[in-house]
Amino acid sequence: MSAKIKKLSEILKQLEQDSEVDGSALVSGRGQLMVAALHKGVDDKAVSAMAAALVSIGTRVGSALGSGDPNSIVIEGSNKTVIVRKISDVSLIATAPKDAKIGLIDFEMDKAVSEITNIL
Repeated sequence: MSAKIKKLSEILKQLEQDSEVDGSALVSGRGQLMVAALHKGVDDKAVSAMAAALVSIGTRVGSALGSGDPNSIVIEGSNKTVIVRKISDVSLIATAPKDAKIGLIDFEMDKAVSEITNIL
């Protein structure tokens, strides 16, 4: 494992320790998984492809509505909350319980994004 991947993996683990995030991954803009800390049984490749597609669609919707590129995309599902943050040409995707404290997660994701930006 390269030093950069190890540092990114540590950031994802820290995000889980400091908030209610229970799974996370970094995905390239082309939908390639860079590093993941997802649940067992989760199809990493499918999640990474869908995260890239979600950011692409969010960007197009933001452009069409004149709001610009999305900083965050939140999906509030019946079982989980999914949060996607765009970081340049990479996306951070995180999952949390449906009743999680989103404010704390946003705060911790901001810290993680800053650290990830410094590494990339």
